[in-house]
Amino acid sequence: MPTLEEVDDIDAPPKLQRYIEPFPRPVATPVRTSKEKTKFEILLENQIRNGTDQWAPFANQEEWELAVWLMKNVGQTSTDEFLKLPATRDRMNLSFHNNRSFLKRVDALPTGPNWECEIVTAPGDQCGEDGEIVGEDMELWYRDPVECIKELLSNPAFKDSISYVPERVYTSSDGDDRIYDEMWTGDWWWDTQTKLPDGAAIAPLILASDKTQLSQFQGDKKAWPVYLTLGNISKEIRRRPSVHATVLLGYLPVPKLQCYSDATRSLAGYRLFHHCMGKILASLVEAGKTGVEMVCADGFVRLIYPILAAYVADYPEQCLVSCCMENCCPRCTVDPNNHGNSTPSPDRDVPSTLETLYAQEHGCEPEKFTRDGIRAIYKPFWRNLPHCNIFGCFTPDLLHQLHKGFFKDHIVKWCTSLVGEDELDARFKAMSGYPGLRHFSKGISSISQWTGTEHREMQRVFLGVIAGSVDQDVLTVMRAALDFIYYAQLQMQTSTTLAALKTCLATFHRFKDIFIKYEIRKHFNIPKIHSLLHYFASIQALGSNDGYNSESPERLHIDFAKDAFRASNKKDYHEQMALWLQRREAMWQCEAYIAWLNPQQQAADEHELSNINDPDNLNDLDTNDQANPHDASGVDPTSYRIAKTPPLRGVTVQHLFEHFGATNFIPALTSFLQQQQSHPLLPNTSDRFDLYKQIIITLPPNTFLNSQKISNRIRTSPAVPPRGRKKGSPGVFDTALIIDDPMEYRSRSGLAGLRVAQVRAIFLLPSYFGTHPHPLAYVEWFTSLGAPDPQTGMYVINRSTRQHRPNGTVISTARIVRGCHLMGQFGNTIAKGWTTDNILDKAKNFYLNPYIHVDTFTTANIN
Repeated sequence: MPTLEEVDDIDAPPKLQRYIEPFPRPVATPVRTSKEKTKFEILLENQIRNGTDQWAPFANQEEWELAVWLMKNVGQTSTDEFLKLPATRDRMNLSFHNNRSFLKRVDALPTGPNWECEIVTAPGDQCGEDGEIVGEDMELWYRDPVECIKELLSNPAFKDSISYVPERVYTSSDGDDRIYDEMWTGDWWWDTQTKLPDGAAIAPLILASDKTQLSQFQGDKKAWPVYLTLGNISKEIRRRPSVHATVLLGYLPVPKLQCYSDATRSLAGYRLFHHCMGKILASLVEAGKTGVEMVCADGFVRLIYPILAAYVADYPEQCLVSCCMENCCPRCTVDPNNHGNSTPSPDRDVPSTLETLYAQEHGCEPEKFTRDGIRAIYKPFWRNLPHCNIFGCFTPDLLHQLHKGFFKDHIVKWCTSLVGEDELDARFKAMSGYPGLRHFSKGISSISQWTGTEHREMQRVFLGVIAGSVDQDVLTVMRAALDFIYYAQLQMQTSTTLAALKTCLATFHRFKDIFIKYEIRKHFNIPKIHSLLHYFASIQALGSNDGYNSESPERLHIDFAKDAFRASNKKDYHEQMALWLQRREAMWQCEAYIAWLNPQQQAADEHELSNINDPDNLNDLDTNDQANPHDASGVDPTSYRIAKTPPLRGVTVQHLFEHFGATNFIPALTSFLQQQQSHPLLPNTSDRFDLYKQIIITLPPNTFLNSQKISNRIRTSPAVPPRGRKKGSPGVFDTALIIDDPMEYRSRSGLAGLRVAQVRAIFLLPSYFGTHPHPLAYVEWFTSLGAPDPQTGMYVINRSTRQHRPNGTVISTARIVRGCHLMGQFGNTIAKGWTTDNILDKAKNFYLNPYIHVDTFTTANIN
């Protein structure tokens, strides 16, 4: 084992460090010692030379900001009308007065790679009225991928988010536990780098294509965008649409192909796809063989080898790209009738596939052609791409394979057959609340439009919903399936988590025949279940799955397809879409340039945006950080946010009893004060208190997710009675994990030292009782966490009592670690009268739900 270098990760918990094994040969060596100017530096130099400022060709910052707003939100006709309004023309003193002059200034901005249009002809096999073969001409719009790569690599905005060097990363110096997160930590990059000369650098291409509908009521208008991004750019950056780290490479034609007979039309469409993709990617063939010198974001020139590494697509499109039938696996040669088998099959191989296609084309009819389900696409676009194993490029599709396919289309359907639709709906209706958790108030059977959001919301509570209504083997299968889904979406994988992922899948296959026993299934020959076998190899080769989610292209469709189409006149729209996008990209590039000139303002804008997008954001928040003092118990305070001024002032003790359920408030506060002081002034029913409605606990970043901090909102809101036309709302008193044993909490990981309590009231200690560095909370305890339930893997707890009364205590808010979600045990049949509003009071036993958030799942399961 080579010497490993320890690299500090400021976001990592103390027990998880990154030990890097560097690549043993020179990589990404600059071809010259001197730096070249980046495109932003060249632009700045030109502006200084020409005597213009950063807002040129617009007059000033205000005019630039108006231009950005117009380009983003207003169509060309409306822009013309707006600019011709007397209020606009006479008062704003703009340098452009109509849409034409406005677009002339936009077109003066620096742009990205140029668009090209090529006419592609499908020869057809049908004769027209004149007896001649009828063909179909169509437009292929695309950009040179090498130029797009240059554009991305040279963007100074990505300077601190780009890597050129493959690494092997471990959690410890002994190198036993490997880390897989970014693409450069996977085996593909390391192995491919060994095939290139010393000093060379790889630009791993990530392609995505997905046909999408453009019009709902104006004809059958479709677009087929092809997107490109690079594995050099950190996945946390390239996943964000706002930074534009993914570019539109082209629009594939979507023809009707009426010039072909019904029998040949489909195959002609497949061949057309490969022909067009071959034209788009043609420049990669030579560039991948010899490399191309490119100016990088740090100003150095490197010899870059652009190589196709990953292809993001749904299952039908994966089959299209791999030239296989849709009942086959695009990655391996599994028998189409054996998708339910857990035994891996041999991977598809590029050389042998091309040999088989050649033999089939020349009339040899090899057995492998039929056995492997290969389509007669004799010139696949990937046949000449250097160092490209197209079958290994296909990445897991979390949205369609896991959330929709595996979970919604199969797991939920099977359990509905076992439990019954009405019973399942009743359980979802009565599920206890949690901040941000969707409440299925009408159950799930009535939902007609499913999205990935609904699938994930169901997963958060599904095990608790079905527990008690199905037998142990079914519950084991469901738990294994949910655990697999949660492990698969981790944004950092290790050898340990991959082993857990394998165990989950093995458990699922070992017990899945229970559904055959109950006559729910006759077989498991389901391609989406088979695809789960390939998750391990994909993660080890290319890094964690979140870098290749098919939800990203679907989000990009809004900017690159749907908005562009709406900006056109709906006729010959591809040309208009390309022009509109070129202008939009020019604006985006200028925004990035301005941010590069003003990095402090950019950081402030990003901070403001993060607050706007934070669902737990409050106005006038007071923030506690780690610099604040310990409370009297010696507990290190958690980081929290709370309103600067309590919104509920002068609340009486009687009001706390009646509306907050704080029945033991006075004895609990008395005990707290006696522990804090030797001779305290004791509270009574005449005292009044200032109360908060919620507190937001800020958790440290979870290395298995991303670098962003996570917020937990804990609500203590009394019921609001109806008033006039406004409906009332029930009281909400959330549960939380609270430090019960400080020593155990500090010395161990996971949930050690923590205990669940329901937070009834958060209040300020009146000054005449003394001072305390933090607000206080009245909580009612549940029983301590013992061993997890062997069937569900979840902790089972119930309410703690003293002398048949709730076990209430006053604590410092510094002891609240995170919010948590409790699910009532429904039993075989849900009790009548249980609702989402009363389940915490009606149920006797509760599951502590680890699936409420991936962060909670990792805390409970990965130590």
